[in-house]
Amino acid sequence: MMALPSRHVDAPRLRRIASVLLLPTLLFLSGCDQKADDRFRKPIARSGAGLDNEAEENVTIETASRTVEIMSGGGGWPSGIPSEVPPFLDGSISSVARTASAEGMSWSITLGDITSDAVKHYETQLGEHGFHTSSMIVGNGGSVTGQNGNISIAVVANSGNATISVALKN
Repeated sequence: MMALPSRHVDAPRLRRIASVLLLPTLLFLSGCDQKADDRFRKPIARSGAGLDNEAEENVTIETASRTVEIMSGGGGWPSGIPSEVPPFLDGSISSVARTASAEGMSWSITLGDITSDAVKHYETQLGEHGFHTSSMIVGNGGSVTGQNGNISIAVVANSGNATISVALKN
């Protein structure tokens, strides 16, 4: 019996896979049906911090068709994410970006200090919450995607860091 060769996925390939998984979410919320005038309108940016030289904690960008809020981490699992999506309890949240548009809502959550089995454990949690999942676990990272009705989720992790994208389609 012939042994199957093992497949090693390096960091650049994992980043390409992550890009492929996150691209549908971004395209979903890109607003392809908006008028050209709206796409080129100058955004309005507001900040929760003063105008000194310190780093901003929260920034909100508003355009005619969507609002994007970028928040620094430390606040726990973001509010507003549908209750069907189980919180990712491993690691620490470093930033959250929330986008609202006519097409729906999306959240992009960046985490650090995750354990090597976090993606596999989260796939199990997604299944327990009714998501149909697909995963690729590689070494200390990997990816999992899930679909539950109008909710899509993608998790990509590598070397102790992870990005979670949640999209809620109207």
